[in-house]
Amino acid sequence: MRIGFFPNMGKPNIIEILNTAYRICKDNDIEVYIPDDIEEYNLVNLLSIPTSHVLRKPDIFKQLDMAFSFGGDGTIIHLARQIYPYNVPVCGINLGELGFLNQIELEQMTSHIKRIANGEYVIENRGHLHAKIQGPTSTQELVPIINELVVTRSEPAKMARINLAINGGHTQMYPADGLIVASATGSTGYNLSAGGPIMAPDNRSIIVTPIAPHLLQSVSMVLKESAQIDITMPSREKQLHICIDGTFEYNFSREEILHIESNPVYCRFVRFEDQKFFSTLFKKLSARRDELL
Repeated sequence: MRIGFFPNMGKPNIIEILNTAYRICKDNDIEVYIPDDIEEYNLVNLLSIPTSHVLRKPDIFKQLDMAFSFGGDGTIIHLARQIYPYNVPVCGINLGELGFLNQIELEQMTSHIKRIANGEYVIENRGHLHAKIQGPTSTQELVPIINELVVTRSEPAKMARINLAINGGHTQMYPADGLIVASATGSTGYNLSAGGPIMAPDNRSIIVTPIAPHLLQSVSMVLKESAQIDITMPSREKQLHICIDGTFEYNFSREEILHIESNPVYCRFVRFEDQKFFSTLFKKLSARRDELL
């Protein structure tokens, strides 16, 4: 079995953690590959990885049976966005705070890597979203949306007016701080903070949730996977701001249409049979709440 290591090198004790994971993999006859964009950390010598197992992206993706993400949810989302076209499942080793998407805690590395080597896991196919900005003369494709796309005003704390159409029919105009369009994976992120519903990860519906809406338009909508969403703005708005997964930013104008739909290719995540989504979710939320009190 061939597994790639994709770490967030800014995490505390990351070299020690990678060394432990590498030894566990070696003990279970798993070959480890690393991307060449972390060569500056000298992992080849520190972990004794053969130089032939250091490959550039995307070539490395074509060699793997599975990819390990070492970090928080942001790290695994970044990896999933890059690797999903290659049909490689992702398994997260949690070095973050909540780690909703990660399946292995540090203290579980030995037992769960062994389970992976023995084939004791399942693959969960998760839907994500695709978006593009359609203008009068051109179309701009946006990065794949793993969690959510958020539409707001560029200026902070200013109300936006956002037109929403579903399957070609105008739904309503939202006067709000913004509008979230999320996948099931993103339902536990910004959508949850804004009062939206939690969805099981294998649910491929699309969620639309307003952010701090004015009037009484605070209800989220859950749409079919096949839904076609178009977002525009009334004439009094000149420009709106788009943020994807809290990282990628764009602007679009009133002459343009933001079109969002499901991506036909799924992201693949590793799950273990004894892990129950909702019990794990609320356990992590409760633990985080107790930390903050």
